[in-house]
Amino acid sequence: MNAILIFCQEETPEQKKEMRDLLDSAGIGIARVFEQNVKAVSRSTYIGKGKCEEIERFLQVDPSANVVVFSSDLSVMQARELERRFDRRVLDRTDLILHIFLEQAQSAAARLQIESALLRRQLNRLIGTNVHLTRQRGGVTNRGAGEKQLQLDKRLIKTRIAQIEKELARLQKQRDTQRASRLRASVPLVALAGYTNAGKSTVMNGFLRRFHAKDAKQVLQENRLFATLDTSVRLIEQPYGQSFLLVDTVGFLHDLPHELVRAFHSTLEDIQLATCVLHVVDASKPNYLDDIEATETTLEAIDAASIDRLVVFNQCDKTEIVHPAVHASQVYISALDPGDIDFLAGQVNERLFGEWVERETKIPYSDFSRYDTLRQTARILKTEEQEDGVLVRYQIRRRLEKNIQKG
Repeated sequence: MNAILIFCQEETPEQKKEMRDLLDSAGIGIARVFEQNVKAVSRSTYIGKGKCEEIERFLQVDPSANVVVFSSDLSVMQARELERRFDRRVLDRTDLILHIFLEQAQSAAARLQIESALLRRQLNRLIGTNVHLTRQRGGVTNRGAGEKQLQLDKRLIKTRIAQIEKELARLQKQRDTQRASRLRASVPLVALAGYTNAGKSTVMNGFLRRFHAKDAKQVLQENRLFATLDTSVRLIEQPYGQSFLLVDTVGFLHDLPHELVRAFHSTLEDIQLATCVLHVVDASKPNYLDDIEATETTLEAIDAASIDRLVVFNQCDKTEIVHPAVHASQVYISALDPGDIDFLAGQVNERLFGEWVERETKIPYSDFSRYDTLRQTARILKTEEQEDGVLVRYQIRRRLEKNIQKG
């Protein structure tokens, strides 16, 4: 697959790189790049008449480009007219992201959510396009077997959307049951959030390597946009009974399409239920402030902006930033360094469990099982055997103190 990439506005170098990275994630090469700083958007083609003719001439000379990608979002009418003129599949930025998600999603819920979003967009683009409805999944290369009757197409799409919504409702009930079970267990939930490819999965794998066996099931981590789309939940079992659930969610993006926010709403509910959010930032990126803003905007869109969070500046090993370090609610680490993961875990524990307090209790010999419970929850500092039991001095997080029956 080769694409003509069209930048329609005065994009920054970072925005241009992001579009190129998106195409790379979709497995699409770039045959030619066209740029036009559109002052007045054409209702029919978005770009001007002269630029359309320039692209048409290029396609006549080099027909290897079989898809045209716009950096801006197009209207239904614009997409239809451009496909007619170029005789190529035309994708805007939202189309491209949705297709990447469809190809890379693994879980049933994620695939269904994205398919639903794509079908809803197809409903608006039936007239004048070739739509093939016999497949449930497919890449951006498939134009279909030919144009079908409009009303039949609409009915087939609406029927499929209804089927998807029914299945998603069933899966939602399963997730609600799982979440209710977590709440009953009183295990705090920590959610990883941040711009795509900031290192969230690397942070999670760092926790798994530190607190679990080497063969613990880790999550996929790759150096590309949207390497992981499905929510992954792992129990982080620490010493002294201070365990928490760590959830890795889908990465965010600048101007994340509304279709994606809506499609992944059920997935992003894990962030809404979190006790603490770890907002992971790639500290080595020159424009990391823009990534922070994009993430904060998305957190607001899903009503999660008020949740307590730590901003975790990752990949500090690629910068001159001293790490590990903490300043207010900002933590500086390299997720590849076990010592930095320990440091981050300490900061998370402070947020989840509060400060340590020192206590003393006497455990009768007749009820010595209490000692095993205490040992799993607290740091045993000293034990002294007495006639009627064992006097135990220990340290415990204030939040967990209520779980210990005092003697």
